[in-house]
Amino acid sequence: MIENFLQYGQWVILILSIYSLYLVSSIKHEKRLNGYIFTALSRFGGALIFLAVDLPAFVIANLIQTYIACKGYFDNKKVGEKKD
Repeated sequence: MIENFLQYGQWVILILSIYSLYLVSSIKHEKRLNGYIFTALSRFGGALIFLAVDLPAFVIANLIQTYIACKGYFDNKKVGEKKD
């Protein structure tokens, strides 16, 4: 089971990461907000992969990136609400 998670999960995370970069680079506010969510999901997934292969430094790095992405989402959501 863990082998399947590692084998296929890494590709799902890669696709999520690429898609999140595409969304975050948008000039449209809603699209950019979605990019932060996808970034958080892909980084959290990366943390799970690194946890499974016992690489704690990468787990910590991915959890920090997850936090930053979530913070970016909420900070940018507040800015967008003020403009409305």
